[in-house]
Amino acid sequence: MVTHEFTVCFMTAFSKWLLKRTNSTMKLNLFSLFGCTSKLTHVPRVDEPESNYDERAEFYYINIINSLRLFSCTSEELAKLAQPLFDPMFELESEIDGAFIPVCFDTVFRNGLIDISFKSELLSFKKMTDDIPPEIWDWDFINNDETWVATRQKANELLVKLGIADRTYDYSNTNINPNL
Repeated sequence: MVTHEFTVCFMTAFSKWLLKRTNSTMKLNLFSLFGCTSKLTHVPRVDEPESNYDERAEFYYINIINSLRLFSCTSEELAKLAQPLFDPMFELESEIDGAFIPVCFDTVFRNGLIDISFKSELLSFKKMTDDIPPEIWDWDFINNDETWVATRQKANELLVKLGIADRTYDYSNTNINPNL
């Protein structure tokens, strides 16, 4: 069974994704249809004590790194990640939105998982991805469009600065419900 928390997080990400779409070439994330859930066991709340977030700091860190890893890929590399339950194009958008939820993002720095000196540069990268026009959120643009090329270069630059040599997407925080 899909958890309530995941449903809320998914619907938020899906709504943002849907709003970015202006044509009929929308893709669905099959995670929601087949009961995949995140290991995140609750929806973050602003009024929640910091210690509750601190318990999940590693999860939030992996979200940030995974989003950078996805944006560092060419369309061919993203296509290799595609699986029946993993749509890389959808994950590009949803992973970064989840990674930059302010309270979760701040938890990573508070717990020293990423040095605070990188915070503004990561926020600038998030802005860069938010500014990608909806009409180029398509496989055909990823390798050649100047916006995508600059975004990919920046993602790779950030991964190098953060000391992340491995570009393998980390699936450790994803569970697939075998009962569906």
